[in-house]
Amino acid sequence: MASETLEFLDGYSNSEEFFLAHPFLWKVTFEYDASLLSNVNDAIGKAYSNTDDWRAITEPDRFTRHGNVLVARSVTVPAENSQFDIAGSQNLGGFLPGYALNKRTDFLSKNLAINFLDTQDDIEHNFFRPWMIAVGIDGLINRRLLCNVTLRQYNNKMQIRKGYRFIEVFPTNVEGYTLSYNDETFQEKSVTFAFKEYKPLKKESRLARRDIDASLFDGFDRALRGV
Repeated sequence: MASETLEFLDGYSNSEEFFLAHPFLWKVTFEYDASLLSNVNDAIGKAYSNTDDWRAITEPDRFTRHGNVLVARSVTVPAENSQFDIAGSQNLGGFLPGYALNKRTDFLSKNLAINFLDTQDDIEHNFFRPWMIAVGIDGLINRRLLCNVTLRQYNNKMQIRKGYRFIEVFPTNVEGYTLSYNDETFQEKSVTFAFKEYKPLKKESRLARRDIDASLFDGFDRALRGV
């Protein structure tokens, strides 16, 4: 038992495979072209005669530093779920029935949820709520109202551990909130997104990183020697 304990502690101390993840080292990026803001407002203009009604006046890029939306406080990654049905007759001849895959959960049921801090230039009020209303007016026929979202998680060396790229994203729910005179924490607003599909980000293997580090060191060494 003592040797097992030592192996456990040694693994978590020295082997990268056992290093614990840091849940706070992540960033989220909205990827869209410059026309998304005007497309949102064009769609809203079809239903509201006053062009200032529900007009989007900001966008995620204005809250972004180094590819990270700073006001994104937390992210909930969608779950994967498969549904199974009983196949064949039940308990026929005393035998248990088999099971067959019915379906994988559809993408409308897989939600990406992001909580945004309520700052002075409120991104939920001034962009995501108008964006959702615009989608409600034009529907998904207007592909110009969709964008992509990339989520990256890092290790303590600031290398990408894992991540996802969500394709053709659109908002489906903007959560309500309560304003109160009581002592409260900073306001956060949750926005839920659906998407067409999502893919994992490719991660460099440890061997590939060693090759890159070795090539960089070799190049630096050559430069010092004037080769």
